[in-house]
Amino acid sequence: MNDSPKKSGSGVDLDAVSKLVAELERDLEKVKQGSGNVEALRGEVQALGLALKAPNPDDHRISHGLKNIHGAIDVIAEDALIAADYAARIGRMLGL
Repeated sequence: MNDSPKKSGSGVDLDAVSKLVAELERDLEKVKQGSGNVEALRGEVQALGLALKAPNPDDHRISHGLKNIHGAIDVIAEDALIAADYAARIGRMLGL
């Protein structure tokens, strides 16, 4: 049995790259399952728009809506940064 890492012709550790790709797939599955974050953001934006169009806009409702929008954007941005980190790491490992 050969336990040495599988190397490409350029000396890239393909086993390590494969493991990283598998981790990315696992994390993206979490993002996909949590894709309601985008729907939640849409809902919050819509709710904020309605609150702003009300005859007597409620400052508390508007403030709460903005806070919810910021939270949803933070979650989406974090997911994007995680995916970007994986892409950068895989690219470096492949010499790209």
